[in-house]
Amino acid sequence: MDLHRLVLFVHVAAILGLFAALAIEWVALRSLGRATSYEQGREWTRVLNLLPAIGAPSVLAALLTGIYLATTLGVWHLSWVGVAIPTLVIVAIAGGLTAPARSRMRNTLGGNVGALPNAVRAQLSQTLWRRSLRLRSALLTGLLFEMTVRPDAGVWVMGGVAMMGVAWSAIMRS
Repeated sequence: MDLHRLVLFVHVAAILGLFAALAIEWVALRSLGRATSYEQGREWTRVLNLLPAIGAPSVLAALLTGIYLATTLGVWHLSWVGVAIPTLVIVAIAGGLTAPARSRMRNTLGGNVGALPNAVRAQLSQTLWRRSLRLRSALLTGLLFEMTVRPDAGVWVMGGVAMMGVAWSAIMRS
């Protein structure tokens, strides 16, 4: 078996894992915002337990295989390669920063039963977490564009994508 092809497969699978984690997070966070009972809220927080199990290994695998591929192919000088590692690190940090919000959410829902009071429903909206999710989604989509189209101005493209992600996050309703 060709090692390069195996590493490339793992790299692509890791990127798919990152997008799967984003999709799970989008659905769970949206559903939490619509929950009307403690029981519904707890169901969706259980779904969020998948995030560290999928997201963290996917980021690590994407980083390690990306570094290996860039090194063995000798493409570090290309601008689209140079933006990949910082982008993945930023995405990983921004995703990790949502862990306390997930813990607070679990604690808020606790073992209570019945309808959610308005104060608890407001806590479930998690504005900062949704802003982080929007930024991470934009950055990973931009990185996917970089990896497939391979523009010469990779840093500029990712800078533009980052600015659009920040703007998308900023215009969000509270």
